[in-house]
Amino acid sequence: MIQYPATLTKDDANILVTFKDVPEAITFGLTEKDALERAIEALETGLSFYADTNKDFPRPGILNPGEKMVCVLEANIPKVRQAQNSS
Repeated sequence: MIQYPATLTKDDANILVTFKDVPEAITFGLTEKDALERAIEALETGLSFYADTNKDFPRPGILNPGEKMVCVLEANIPKVRQAQNSS
């Protein structure tokens, strides 16, 4: 399991979720719960860019006040899953 801190930013209608350590992972939701659920998929997709180019995943930073930790399983990242299935 990999955990990355996420920043949630509320505007008039949505909650934006960004990851300082994985800038490719961006999403939003109407509620905090919705935004965090979508954040899992966004983080998996963002990390898949690293896997696709054979780059190491970024090291997760520390959790700062106001941030939320988002967890993903490495097996849910397509390139990692594909490698596991072929072995």
